[in-house]
Amino acid sequence: MRIQPINDAAFGASVSDFDCAAPESAAIDELRTSLHRHQVLVFPDQEHLTPQQEVGFYRSIDTKSNSVWRDQVNNPWEVYKVAQGNRAGTYQIPAEPGVLVLGKGEIDHHGLRVTLGGERDAYGKDQGSQVLGGGALQWHIDGTFYGHSPCRYTQMRCIEAPAGNGHWLAYDDGGEDRLWCEAGSTAFASGRLAFDLLPAAARQQCLNTRVHYCSNPFQSTYAFGNSNNGLRVVDPEAEQSYRQGKDIAGAVIDDPLAQVYPLVWTCPVTGRQALMPHPRCLHALEQRGEGGSHFLGVTESRFLVEAWMRPAIVPALVYVHAWRSGDLVLWDNRSLWHSATGKLSRDDRRVMHLTAFNGDEPPR
Repeated sequence: MRIQPINDAAFGASVSDFDCAAPESAAIDELRTSLHRHQVLVFPDQEHLTPQQEVGFYRSIDTKSNSVWRDQVNNPWEVYKVAQGNRAGTYQIPAEPGVLVLGKGEIDHHGLRVTLGGERDAYGKDQGSQVLGGGALQWHIDGTFYGHSPCRYTQMRCIEAPAGNGHWLAYDDGGEDRLWCEAGSTAFASGRLAFDLLPAAARQQCLNTRVHYCSNPFQSTYAFGNSNNGLRVVDPEAEQSYRQGKDIAGAVIDDPLAQVYPLVWTCPVTGRQALMPHPRCLHALEQRGEGGSHFLGVTESRFLVEAWMRPAIVPALVYVHAWRSGDLVLWDNRSLWHSATGKLSRDDRRVMHLTAFNGDEPPR
């Protein structure tokens, strides 16, 4: 097994000469440590894995979590999507519900004869992000952010990579930043770099901040757009009120399943700190000061989080993974943000496996 940093990337490593179907315990310990250090590991040449072996490898890394994140029976957001006719077009493998199949195109795959991608507006078009809320990107952390702690890790394996052309994604937020993305690629940004890039006073402010998340957050924000840089939910009516000095007040959510986490999460292995908000699920920020704690308004919270996250998504700091058939990518979901990059052509196909389990305890 060889673990080498990814060339010209701000973080991440590639693991060669390793078979995810037959991991040895000593190698697993080294991989887990490397995962926390590098934040994302890429394992090429894993075409031979069965769904059961995929889950087995994931569970060898994450030995504590025990419930499937994208479970279409128990995850409230997934249940909601299924109740709407599963227009997202994602499906759990019947014989291995720990694997979710997603992508674009018709498949006959491990007992599934379905159309991936469903009725999402952006699928089948040369334009469009293929992320919730539109926009070019949507930076996020995997997890329900309601009732369960966020996933410790996320794993994806490419079954069939799209053959279409790549494209430039413009952030369109007042600067000239553009991100080159191969067809169907996944972009990663580091919450650690985001925290490190902040001025000292802002870092201290973030350390004194907690994030209150919405009740049923994805349903709550389903109708809202997304900023093109992927860092803010766009609610035009609320933003207009904010500019008029009438922001929506932040407050404790009266729902026992609503989640509250620190804005900054600390890696239990490396001790590194990372700025880790989920912009779409966010309700409001609560800040601690000399006079006690106070809430910021909802829209003010969204704009402030966007400003704090923005330096970490300059193209030079983003790792864009161009998928190849057989790639398995495992990342530290508690120190990285990621986003789909979309714009698959009308005839492009993309078949992916996703494995992730809800966290066994909240981030700290």
